[in-house]
Amino acid sequence: MSSATEEFRRVFLPYCIERVEGHGHVVLNRLYKPLGMRTTEHVDYAPHAVRIIGLTPAKAEQLSHAHSASTDRIHLYADASAPTKGADDWDAYQRKLAILAALEIG
Repeated sequence: MSSATEEFRRVFLPYCIERVEGHGHVVLNRLYKPLGMRTTEHVDYAPHAVRIIGLTPAKAEQLSHAHSASTDRIHLYADASAPTKGADDWDAYQRKLAILAALEIG
């Protein structure tokens, strides 16, 4: 466990969705750990992965801050547009969370 303080967003808000071959996708925080984890240790993503139904290239493009259609790794924001930077950044992030929230997992 990290002893340094962290901004809540970096640990508990989705930053990235990454494909885990043969297992689906895992939702990661800014530390590239499953949401809520602060460890500096390696984490096996497979037990945290789920199948996200409807995560198509078109959805990935809507979610990606870079408008990438790749479903391998989807970054919801960049450091320069972190949701805590300002109201416009929060609004953009919130729209992405609404898209994610409408998807189902299997």
